[in-house]
Amino acid sequence: MLHYSLAKLGRAAGRAKGTKAELPPVQARLAGEKEYYAALRSMLAEMARETRESIIPLYQLEIERKRTQPAVTVDAEPNWFNRIGLLRMALVRIASNTVGRILNLEGLRHTENFMAAAKRALGIDIRAVVRQEDIEDYVREAIARNTSLITGLSDDLQKRIEQAVYENSIAGNSVKTLRKTLMEQFGIADRRAKLIARDQMGKFNSDLNRIRQTQAGVDEYGFSTSADERVRGTHHAMEGRTCKWADPTVYRADDGSWRSRSGIGGVQKHPGQDIKCRCVGRGIVRF
Repeated sequence: MLHYSLAKLGRAAGRAKGTKAELPPVQARLAGEKEYYAALRSMLAEMARETRESIIPLYQLEIERKRTQPAVTVDAEPNWFNRIGLLRMALVRIASNTVGRILNLEGLRHTENFMAAAKRALGIDIRAVVRQEDIEDYVREAIARNTSLITGLSDDLQKRIEQAVYENSIAGNSVKTLRKTLMEQFGIADRRAKLIARDQMGKFNSDLNRIRQTQAGVDEYGFSTSADERVRGTHHAMEGRTCKWADPTVYRADDGSWRSRSGIGGVQKHPGQDIKCRCVGRGIVRF
């Protein structure tokens, strides 16, 4: 991984020693989040289709059999879920591959935008020192983490489907009642998918900002919120404060000393790392 100093490059380009400038972070792209969510929704929709086409008919037959043969006590059987289990594994591969492509493309976009931000804000051309290879290890780790989340989402949904079918079968509920229960479970899965897409794309972008800034020798950043009613109180308390990338638990006080964040709300993470956090770290370059 190549490390360099924006401060040195700036001084070589004529920046006065002892001055400082802000390096704006690359903002997360809403379109990337939507593409991620669409990949997960497609997976969930196929699982819902398979449930309608293979599991519901079996449940209907079982209800009719119990009605015509009162002595029958057998409820839903495990083999009812074989098809959806096989389909689920294939769908996880498809969704994971799609999300992997999204993250790789977002990594490329971030690199281009980071170089453009340095040129625009600092007047420094860093194309000679910034390489896409410098974030490849992190992107691979992010893809693996997201694959695990996608797998967990699908596993949980299949368990919810099975539980709903078993419970309704034991209770002797109608197909209409089962459908309603399943719709509720698919709704839960869809909301979780939306949360995963938003949270993971935000974290991915936040991590890339941190990695790119620290590679450039930018050790400090200004904590910046979205400045609206959705901002957490603990994050609002951090607005405008100078922090260290090396230690998310401290901030620079007015007298220049480093203080613990615990005294101003307990924020212990970098911007963008809490669930659905939209805060960013504005790099501080000291020439």
